[in-house]
Amino acid sequence: MAWTLSFALLAFPLFAWALPHLELEVWLDPATRAFNAQATLTEPQGLTGMRLGQGFEITELKLDGQPVKSRRWRDGTRKVEIRYWGMLAPMPALDHRQVLTLREGYSGLEGSFLPASSGWYPDPGTLFSHRVTLHLPAGQKGLVPGTLVEESDTSAGYRAVFEFPHPADALELMAGPYLVSERALKLADRTVRIRTWFHPELKDFAPGYLDDSARYLERYSKQIGPYPFGMFSIVSSPLPTGYGMPTLTYLGREVIRLPFIRATSLGHEVLHNWWGNGVYPDWQRGNWSEGLTTFLADYAYKEDEGAAAALEMRIGWLRDYAAVPPEEDFALKDFTARHHGIASIIGYDKAAMVFLMLRDRIGREAFERGLRLFWQRHQFRTAGWRDLEAAFTDASGQPLRDFFRTWVETAGAPPFTGSDPDFRIWRRVDPKVFPPILREVFVAPKAGVVITDPALREPAQALAQRILDARPVSVSTTPTTQGPLLIVGLSAEIDGWLARNGLPARPFPARGSAQVWAGRDAQQRPYVVIAAQDASALLALQRALPHYGKQSWLVFDGPRAADKGIWPPRRQ
Repeated sequence: MAWTLSFALLAFPLFAWALPHLELEVWLDPATRAFNAQATLTEPQGLTGMRLGQGFEITELKLDGQPVKSRRWRDGTRKVEIRYWGMLAPMPALDHRQVLTLREGYSGLEGSFLPASSGWYPDPGTLFSHRVTLHLPAGQKGLVPGTLVEESDTSAGYRAVFEFPHPADALELMAGPYLVSERALKLADRTVRIRTWFHPELKDFAPGYLDDSARYLERYSKQIGPYPFGMFSIVSSPLPTGYGMPTLTYLGREVIRLPFIRATSLGHEVLHNWWGNGVYPDWQRGNWSEGLTTFLADYAYKEDEGAAAALEMRIGWLRDYAAVPPEEDFALKDFTARHHGIASIIGYDKAAMVFLMLRDRIGREAFERGLRLFWQRHQFRTAGWRDLEAAFTDASGQPLRDFFRTWVETAGAPPFTGSDPDFRIWRRVDPKVFPPILREVFVAPKAGVVITDPALREPAQALAQRILDARPVSVSTTPTTQGPLLIVGLSAEIDGWLARNGLPARPFPARGSAQVWAGRDAQQRPYVVIAAQDASALLALQRALPHYGKQSWLVFDGPRAADKGIWPPRRQ
């Protein structure tokens, strides 16, 4: 019988007394998807509860050494011993958006992933430390966040022990047919083991990922403070994931192959070991970690390239913000996680711009002091925007209450009347200043879908579901709404349809298997046209097109974007 001892999951601060500690041993067979585990959860001050997922059956339970069969929780329990098992689901077929909402664990020979949300371990409901021992059959390797302290790999199977003595708020497990590569990085206070856990076909990518990870670890150790862990791993996933966890990042196999990932996303994930996994966001007071990481990683790399590259990124942020309907805007303090395009624009782009504006206001030296002070004060503790404000106030000697009230606690952007030639202030720029981009329609809450040929209805609706954040307000063969439009048709017929409906002509000659472009009509209503050779060419766009919202136009050869572009903005 599967059952759960549960309680309300709350946001707990890190107190001075000892943390709950989890000793966990797991046996996982990806071939059969069988999962078995035994665990001991201890807390000298007394546990407030324990949660285990409904998909796992408890076969033995002891509270403070006494066997129990009742579901009733005993207040003040200091030690829980539990044996349990379960059958995991097979690997699902998910796209990158669906992966963001993955709640259940899965297992298979190509890979296994157990997110914390699946309830695969007894969760005390507060920050905890852990030591995990993994057992896997020969040909499989696995890991959890933490430092590897024991490992054996023989014909009898794989065994590894990971320790995490710091406060953790979640625990994930990954496994697969991994080939492991490793290098040691000597930092000022410790030697860090850097590892790749890659599927065999990715083995040639390992040296580059090891070298670049070392470079990022050195960079941020100097800028913020010593890397807080003894290990950092890059792990390949059979699904299109992009997760950051303490001591590791979990990236999709196809993502790892992309040539720009090492220069951008890898550093972003390394930095999360300071912001997000080293200092924890206070979810009830807003997630500042994504914006600070975006500023110190993605934007900082553009600054490294030069002023023009940094300007281009700032323009991109404001161009995306111009596509957000004012009624859908919200305060930065209310951002918790990216679940659609608008949330990303606020929680990543606006937050990064706010940190740029803060640095411009107090100066680079004071800003760097503030980063180090924030890290020193809140390492392995929860912190909110007010804690950031306090650190930068103390580091700069300047009162910053008005700044944070305006940019963090208030929705929207205040009126701006200056010329701002470098786009260094967050504001709502008239969309006419920027060329149209696909995202204006992709993030629109009230977009309509126009399918010019009834034969395309099924693949067009499937594609619309993939690229639009919100359900369309209408689906028709002619425009029936005054809102943004997604127009889908055949390349051979779209020009005539545009002319008959009073829309501008195609902006470039037809080529490739499909063409996509953004435009605005005479009333400045945004629209996106997707013109495909046939239904199969339309279906081929489903995986790639959602990633190109920042572009104005694209040409596809099958599933591959063969060409793309954005026109430069008009200066104010």
